[in-house]
Amino acid sequence: MLNVVRLRVLRELHHRKTLTAVAAALSYSTSAVSQQIRLLEKEIGVPLVEPSGRRLQLTPQGLILVAHAEQILELLERAEADVSTSMSQPRGVVKVAAFQSAALTIIPDALNELRRLHPQLTVEFEQGEPEATLPSLASSEYDLVIAESFPGLPLPSRPGITVTTIMDDPLWLVMDATIADGLDPGQGLIAQLADTRWAVETADAASRTWLTNQCRKAGFEPKVICSSEDVSVHLRFVEAGLAVAVLPGLALVGASTNLRRFPTAAGMQSRQILLVAREASSTRPAIAAVSAALHRAAAAYTTGRTSEN
Repeated sequence: MLNVVRLRVLRELHHRKTLTAVAAALSYSTSAVSQQIRLLEKEIGVPLVEPSGRRLQLTPQGLILVAHAEQILELLERAEADVSTSMSQPRGVVKVAAFQSAALTIIPDALNELRRLHPQLTVEFEQGEPEATLPSLASSEYDLVIAESFPGLPLPSRPGITVTTIMDDPLWLVMDATIADGLDPGQGLIAQLADTRWAVETADAASRTWLTNQCRKAGFEPKVICSSEDVSVHLRFVEAGLAVAVLPGLALVGASTNLRRFPTAAGMQSRQILLVAREASSTRPAIAAVSAALHRAAAAYTTGRTSEN
């Protein structure tokens, strides 16, 4: 009988390519990961992995086995969901990840509601950018991930993963009054900021890719003075008159009223806030309850924004 833990290790190696990455994802030592692979090869009787440069890849037999492993692990998750459905109240632990602006707004509101409605349910939260948290969702490190999608940059689809939009978050061009007073509101605003310094996210972030594309359409490369995953740092640079930035509405909750904000285009552009889950576990009552609370919390910010406008 094949060992399920070893099948999970093989699946992670297929997706992550290195023993170190698998060890980090599963909280094992690198030697423990290597031992699990060797034991699985002994059970099967053939090599399952082989070197490919500095990484590892699965042999043809390893690919056959990992395809079955994906199905086996999904069936086990569905079985767990079915057992949970038979219980009267959601209970257990749900692991959630989200990026910073959602962590400061949607997450606390949802968790406060869940604490009141479902006291037997525990939510464990971890902050992280979608580039890191979405692969970890697929490997069951998280149960739910709040991600984002910018105009023209949709999330890639993946079998067994469900994605729902929980809100549209407007993208604002923000600056202090000194910079804003020098702009002609009748002309394209981004094009007028070619000589201005920008505060942006790090190079691999979707938001930075989107902003760079917008600047290039306006005929220039943004002059970056601040690069940070922390949007509150962007705000400090903007408030000090050191930079301009494009920030979503959630990142501006509680921001200084002295900031000037403008739509990034003639028609308001928005990022989509997405809730991502594994299809096999999405019906588990605990996960469904957390999903519903996150939807309601996001809707409250949408309603609040509408009433302000």
